[in-house]
Amino acid sequence: MRIDYHKWRDYKECPKKFNLRNIQKAPPTVPVNDYHRLYGRLIQKFFEMYCNIWRNKTPYLFPEIIREKMSELYEQLLMTSTVRWGNTIICKLSKEEILEKAVKDAVTIMEGPSLNMFLGTKSEISIDVQLKDGNVIDGRIDFLHNCPPPNQDQVILFDGKGTDKIGKNIDKDQLLFYSLLYYFQFNRPPDEIGFFYFQFSTYIPVPLSESILNEFRAKVSFDIKTITADHKFEATPSAKSCKYCPYAIGCLECLKSKASRARKSKITNIEGDGIVEFGLE
Repeated sequence: MRIDYHKWRDYKECPKKFNLRNIQKAPPTVPVNDYHRLYGRLIQKFFEMYCNIWRNKTPYLFPEIIREKMSELYEQLLMTSTVRWGNTIICKLSKEEILEKAVKDAVTIMEGPSLNMFLGTKSEISIDVQLKDGNVIDGRIDFLHNCPPPNQDQVILFDGKGTDKIGKNIDKDQLLFYSLLYYFQFNRPPDEIGFFYFQFSTYIPVPLSESILNEFRAKVSFDIKTITADHKFEATPSAKSCKYCPYAIGCLECLKSKASRARKSKITNIEGDGIVEFGLE
């Protein structure tokens, strides 16, 4: 069995979700809306292309060149994305406004000191690790940065984030998972790991040490053994794991858990009349 970070995360969140998506290949029951992913995917792809191709010709791209290249990438992205633009509650920015924001933020990075994070950097680095039991763990590192002299032996592994708030919707385990792959491949851990926030042109490091990585390796090893031996894949519903699950609508365990939480939802009447049951989450 091949297990990457996303499959492992599925299992952590809910074994049934892992089973449905990765083994049964079941189609999602929750309607897809890629609106919130557009900005992040667009600017991530731009800097992936910059690191792997464009910077080799010229490290600096003029704003008009950035707009031209990003517009082409955006058209390709929209062709493979599902967005319900009529839902104005979710889609706060128009298609054109998303592009303008991505171009503006890319220009800010290009013209500032943060560009150094993308110089001497490769993107989407694939690593496969064969385990003794025949299973494979694999993944693709977002960005792998080789530091310039006098620290040319140091490596920084980082992920790009398109979130509108630093620290929002991040998972440090993702970086640790890729650090583990890097360690197995090169027999040494990266010197540093972190997140680069495109909207803020800011890199934030994440703690990494030998003890942190060893503890994480033990956790992943245990989970992989459980995944390959577990054929029941029973659901473990919770408000957090069910919130973004693509199978929530058709999952009986999720619906029961949601109903149970709704029954427990209470509020105190400010008039002093006691507890009122609302049946809401």
